[in-house]
Amino acid sequence: MSAYHNYIITSLDLHMVELEDFKYGGTNITAFRLVNPESDLVQQAVREWIQGETMFNRAIPFGGKSIKTETALMYDAALLFANALNALDRSQDIETVNLDCNSEQTWQHGNSLINYMKLVEMTGLTGKVSFDTEGFRSNFKLDIVELRKEGLTQVGTWETGTGANFSRNYTEQYTEIVESLHNKTLVVSTILNDPFLMLKEDSKVLVGNDRYEGYSVDLIYEISNILGFNYTIKLVDDDNYGSYDKKTGKWNGMIGELLEQKADLVLADLTITYEREQGVDFTMPFMNLGVTILYRKPNKKDPNLFSFMSPLSVGVWISIMTAYLAVSLILYTIARLSPFEPPSNNKSFPMESDESGLRLAHQDPLYEAIFTCTGNPVRTVATQAQFETVETTTGTFNAMNSFWFVAASLLGQGVDVLPSAFSTRMIAGLWWFFTLIMISSYTANLAAFLTVERMESPIESAEDLARQQKIKYGAVQGGSTAAFFRDSKITTYAKMWAYMEQNPNVFTKSNREGIERVLKEDGDYAFMMESTNVEYVVERKCELTQIGGLLDSKGYGIGLPPNSPYRTPITSAILQLQEGGKLHLLKEKWWKRMRGGGKCQEKPEGGAAALGWKNVGGIFLVLMVGLSLACVIALIEYMCNRRKIRNRYSAVMRGARNRSLGSGSQEIEEEILSNGFEKMSLPGPDLAAHGTVSLSRCNTNPTTLSRGSQHSLPNVGFSNSCAVPAAPNGFVIPNPCTPTHYVHYHHQEQCPHYSKRMN
Repeated sequence: MSAYHNYIITSLDLHMVELEDFKYGGTNITAFRLVNPESDLVQQAVREWIQGETMFNRAIPFGGKSIKTETALMYDAALLFANALNALDRSQDIETVNLDCNSEQTWQHGNSLINYMKLVEMTGLTGKVSFDTEGFRSNFKLDIVELRKEGLTQVGTWETGTGANFSRNYTEQYTEIVESLHNKTLVVSTILNDPFLMLKEDSKVLVGNDRYEGYSVDLIYEISNILGFNYTIKLVDDDNYGSYDKKTGKWNGMIGELLEQKADLVLADLTITYEREQGVDFTMPFMNLGVTILYRKPNKKDPNLFSFMSPLSVGVWISIMTAYLAVSLILYTIARLSPFEPPSNNKSFPMESDESGLRLAHQDPLYEAIFTCTGNPVRTVATQAQFETVETTTGTFNAMNSFWFVAASLLGQGVDVLPSAFSTRMIAGLWWFFTLIMISSYTANLAAFLTVERMESPIESAEDLARQQKIKYGAVQGGSTAAFFRDSKITTYAKMWAYMEQNPNVFTKSNREGIERVLKEDGDYAFMMESTNVEYVVERKCELTQIGGLLDSKGYGIGLPPNSPYRTPITSAILQLQEGGKLHLLKEKWWKRMRGGGKCQEKPEGGAAALGWKNVGGIFLVLMVGLSLACVIALIEYMCNRRKIRNRYSAVMRGARNRSLGSGSQEIEEEILSNGFEKMSLPGPDLAAHGTVSLSRCNTNPTTLSRGSQHSLPNVGFSNSCAVPAAPNGFVIPNPCTPTHYVHYHHQEQCPHYSKRMN
């Protein structure tokens, strides 16, 4: 007999039985009684009976404690008869006669006496005594008693009219159960599984409960301190949690030991399920969890070379480029159409003026240099000529400037052209606002994309796992996780269960085997198990990680036999530990500190991580490509300009041949080519008021003396230059003529555009 046995005693004389051996067993023994031994009437009757038996030296038949119910009923019956006879005697004269028991003759007052007995009500040893018209006892009351440590205790009453009525409340009942646990030793069935129950790593020989440590050991210790009971830890015999065999109709594992009364409770990572709830009782969950996926930790993804573009998606970049092109074209179009957009300073062409004192010409390749015989240019010393320039009027925002302005605004740089018209200013303002928002958003996200290291995982959730075929996945065969997938009505989980059924090799015999398989197959196998076990594993095996969230919600509870009286006290103790934060501290202890916990926690760095070449290499690549492209464009420009100059040389040479001065024309062409004709193209004319021409030899021919030496000045420039002598009197020729220089005086107003070919 134990606390899990319940007995109802039908005898009304349980108070006469010696129950000392059953008081402390915890067995629930309930009975009814008609005689209350503690009643004053009963105790008085017992005393008088003892005194009478003692007076006549007779043995006491009931042991001096109380009387049987039958004796009490006989006592009450005799008392009732006496009372009825007394009442009948008061109402009429009673004559007694002798009667033969075998005859049919009756006493004349018999019916009257019976009627008086039905009408009389009295309180006897069996309580209130009264009869109905049929002669049956009515309105009697039975006491409901239970066996406790102090003996039989009345816990309620039963009456004919109202039925059972229990006098004790819930608090009294709870207190009684808790008191029954004091100094009681409970057998705790459990199973070895990290970190709930583990063997101690100790060189000493340990016995009993000292052999074990873990979350379950600490939890049962805390509960026992609250309720005051002792416990003995027992490992389950068949090393199973507990599942129902429909063929045999029996449970195995720890659930089976509870039903077979080999254990008083089960404390392990035992999941509360509907199926198990049908067999045993559970306390409230002491730990909440769910099914999740254990997988090998993905490798860190190398930073993208163009990670500086990651803050914005491809679609946003395309939209920005489209907006750039659209705004540039709209700005160019509006600037051309708006009459309020002023013209820009473009190319100006000096034009000849007929006014007095101003004789202007187009730019001249010989305007600023006169070649000596050696071909070295000599800059004239004179005042600058004044020009009246006529400018072409084109808008400030031409096509090139429009694109340049929009690009500079997008990059936050200033330009030398700004809009003047209201319409173009509105376009510029809207574009600046657009770039302000985009640049702010880009800058805000840039740091995260450059510094945060991202993982590259082939799966991110159970849905990803169900859609692919490369990675195998499984669970413990016959466990609660497998049952979850088997019974699930969700399409994804049902599909996963169908895959596992078709591939039985994906199942494992234990969680430990599943963990080792995930490590061994290196990314080709995922294991489904409870999140608590996954959290414990990933804290110690840095190669593993949890994928996704919880697939369901459930809890671990303490299993108890059906209708166990200890369910409520143990549940209250768990609730007390939860509210005090003790359960959280126990989990932190065994998950993150003990037995290698916290090994895989990432330590926060003191400052921002330094960016490596992989983070910013793309920016350098863009710079190098841009510089290379600029150099190629510059080379193309140079070659085009060179070709243009060559074409110009060819045109000049053809003119020189047409104006050839004789046998020296070939020599003149070679001189021009060797001196670098392009050096004559300088920005802006410098017309001399006077100049000096150095001659390496004299021209003594009187017919050509006024024109200088043919070898001094290039003939090819005479047709376009104002810096050459216009008349023979412009020279002062020293006498005798020596290889020196001629001084030529020529005023601005006397410098017409020289367009005549020298003879």
